[in-house]
Amino acid sequence: MGEGDARERVRQVLEHSEKLPEDLNADLLSRGSEVVEPLLELLRDESLVSRTAPGEGFAPAHAARLLGRRRDPEALAPMVRRLMHADPGEVLYVALLWGLEAFGSAVAPVALEVLADARRADERFGLLSLLSHCGVKDERIYTALLGQLQEDPERGAMNLARYGDSRALEPLARVLDEYPLDEDVEDLFADQTVIELEDAIEQLGGTLDVAQREKVERARRSRHRLSMLFQRELGMSSPAKRRERPGRNDPCWCGSGVKYKKCHLGRDGAR
Repeated sequence: MGEGDARERVRQVLEHSEKLPEDLNADLLSRGSEVVEPLLELLRDESLVSRTAPGEGFAPAHAARLLGRRRDPEALAPMVRRLMHADPGEVLYVALLWGLEAFGSAVAPVALEVLADARRADERFGLLSLLSHCGVKDERIYTALLGQLQEDPERGAMNLARYGDSRALEPLARVLDEYPLDEDVEDLFADQTVIELEDAIEQLGGTLDVAQREKVERARRSRHRLSMLFQRELGMSSPAKRRERPGRNDPCWCGSGVKYKKCHLGRDGAR
């Protein structure tokens, strides 16, 4: 099969939205290296992420999953770099994380190299999420995650919990002690960071002292009160009542109290 035939077969991905036909999926997985560059072209094309694009925005995500399942070494660096610029609220972001996980520990040196070029917190977010659960223990990863904890305590806590180094218990507890509660703010997620810090400490085998536990309980009471108000106002007391997807930064339709992009967005997009 020639390169032109392989390229044409890859272009057929654009004819489908949420799910690829089994025969197309199997065919692209069975082919040789001639499909790698056409798949990378789909992945790199930012215009294809739009819901109005061919494939309704799913083509780059399909390319990421296929490349991950194929585990072509030449696809690793481009996929990591694309992750650096992917929005956590996009289906592509979830597909890239899934695809890159298939490479195992091989992602660590590449992601660390790309991380050195990241200048903004949003560029570092995906890379640190990938590094936190790639299974590699490296002092550079741990140091980068501690830096994220100071810059963005909520995301830093989540990634340190995934990374699994108990040395993080002390800095996590310190950030929890210093983090102010916003009980008077009418924002369902105002104290989400406190919840994430508690969860990270417990996942790493730590315990909260009396003052920390009291702070977390106050945050939970505030969240519950606002969550009930939100559900009553929108008539969303159960998932069956939802009519349309919320915005990425809105509370999830399931009533979890977590932002949609951190809860059901990826699963809804996959469906």
